[in-house]
Amino acid sequence: MLLGGFRAVWRYRDAIFSLAWLNLRARYNNSLLGAAWSLVNPLFFMAVFTFVFTQLLPSETPNYPIFALSALLPWNYFQAALIGATVSVTNARGLVTKLAFPRAILPLAAVCTEMVTFGLALGAVLGVLMVIGQGPGVAVIALLPLILILTGLALGLGMALATLNVRLRDTQEFLNVFLFGWFFLTPIIYALDRIPPDRIIWGLPARVLIQVVNPLAPLVTAFRQVIYEGRFPDAALVVVSGGTAGLILIGGALIFGWRARTFAESV
Repeated sequence: MLLGGFRAVWRYRDAIFSLAWLNLRARYNNSLLGAAWSLVNPLFFMAVFTFVFTQLLPSETPNYPIFALSALLPWNYFQAALIGATVSVTNARGLVTKLAFPRAILPLAAVCTEMVTFGLALGAVLGVLMVIGQGPGVAVIALLPLILILTGLALGLGMALATLNVRLRDTQEFLNVFLFGWFFLTPIIYALDRIPPDRIIWGLPARVLIQVVNPLAPLVTAFRQVIYEGRFPDAALVVVSGGTAGLILIGGALIFGWRARTFAESV
């Protein structure tokens, strides 16, 4: 069933790109800067972080603005992709009720839209880092598999939540609240090694617990190792993140495929 669904989606790959393009056009329609907003956003964050954590609240972490931004970028992509995929079916009610097509192209198109935005933002940040002499160097090639893993994680969770959201619209509202807490449980404004090693929660070291319950923790850490530290990520982080994302993607696709035929009746 999973392989058959993949083949069906592949036949509609042009539709995925067309929907993603339409989403981008709708987002930046009647905008002076258009897609350039994808570049302005991370550069503005970098400027704010630089001012706050060098002038107002100096941080002990060297180059803290880059430290935080290296994790904030993948988080923003994940959050936007997850929300977009979750509401993709309900937002396309007109298409779902009138046309026959693989429903999976809807969350895929939503994630592809955010991937383009993320690519522009990441390119802008990497460009600035190279100009100031703090670019990741050859380690930048490690970002490709990390982005694929992050995309798979967002898509898998998004497909599962999109299925639930068709039946229970509270899902998208709950997700917005849940993501706020998830942000602080992810090592974005702090590093995992800043958590005291003797801090025990529910019988486990806090560092271990966060990585067990939060699939983003090792993945964000890997992004930071590339962008901030300028080195290839630890193999263990990539393997754990890739395995987790793969399982979640398969599970989300199965759940979505199981209920996709009923979407037109329920949406």
